[in-house]
Amino acid sequence: MSNQTNEIVEAKLTSTKGFAWRNVGIIISTLALIIFMGAFGFGYFQLSRINLMLAKNMTDLQSQMGSTQQQMTSLQQSVNDLQQLAQKAQDLTNQQAQMIADWQATQKGNLSKWYVAEAQYLVKLANDQLLFTQNSAMALTLLQRAQQVLDNLHDTNLMAIHKSLATDIANLQAQPQQDISQLYVTLSALDQQLDQLPIPTNPLQPNQVAVPTNTKNMSWWQAGMQHSWDALQKIVIVKYNGSNALPLLMPEEKTFLYQNLHAQMQSAMWAALHHYPDIYQQSISRLHEWVQQYFVQDSPMTKNILERLSELQKINVQPSSVNLSVTLQQLDIYLTQTTSG
Repeated sequence: MSNQTNEIVEAKLTSTKGFAWRNVGIIISTLALIIFMGAFGFGYFQLSRINLMLAKNMTDLQSQMGSTQQQMTSLQQSVNDLQQLAQKAQDLTNQQAQMIADWQATQKGNLSKWYVAEAQYLVKLANDQLLFTQNSAMALTLLQRAQQVLDNLHDTNLMAIHKSLATDIANLQAQPQQDISQLYVTLSALDQQLDQLPIPTNPLQPNQVAVPTNTKNMSWWQAGMQHSWDALQKIVIVKYNGSNALPLLMPEEKTFLYQNLHAQMQSAMWAALHHYPDIYQQSISRLHEWVQQYFVQDSPMTKNILERLSELQKINVQPSSVNLSVTLQQLDIYLTQTTSG
């Protein structure tokens, strides 16, 4: 009996010890798991922090690289600007050297280049007058001035230029000289006087008082017919005008007539400015014809305008055909050869 009791006690003790060791193992495993989780969380935190630091460093590095690139671009631009300044300085130095050489040549009495350059400038001005303003008179004056400048030189190389310039002057002198600006002013002044042209009223002049026809020796029906005819002559008056008589105009037609006159004058002014001789002559001729046809010919105003229109018909607004390109080309060649020599 005692033996059984001991065995039971030992079995309980053994089971108690096993249970205690099992609890200890669970506790240790739990502690180990907790420690592992803490270590893992700490490691993950440290890794995230390192990643953030690396990302920040990469961003800073990229910013530094962008700033460095901008500095390189700015430096390259500065180098380009310096090169351009150096080139400009070199060009300026060359120009100064050329100016000094020209000045030294001038000091030695060599004024040929300067005279030719002045003549070239005058010929260019003359060419501009012919091309843009069609002022042949001014162009001729400028060419004659250029010829006088070249006459101061005794260089055989200028013979071709002298010949070409003389030909241009002769061609301009052969053409009719016309100041388009003055012509425009004349036409404009004449246009303002058109409204003063007198239109004939041409009233019907009363005929002599008709003497009644003696009807004593007429039959009754002839006498009645004669009385009817005399009465009709007092109601309806027919007047004959010869072929030289001016036409009658209604009041509203007078306004249109003056407007048409102004329109023709404006057309002539436009043609003169743009050098269209056909349009100019047609407009002036039409004005002359209308003034003769519709206005009082004995009026001093009409006579004056007709006389001035006749003078305007003699003007030729044909643009000048003189070409100065040959002379300008020869001047350019001479100056180029002189500079290179």
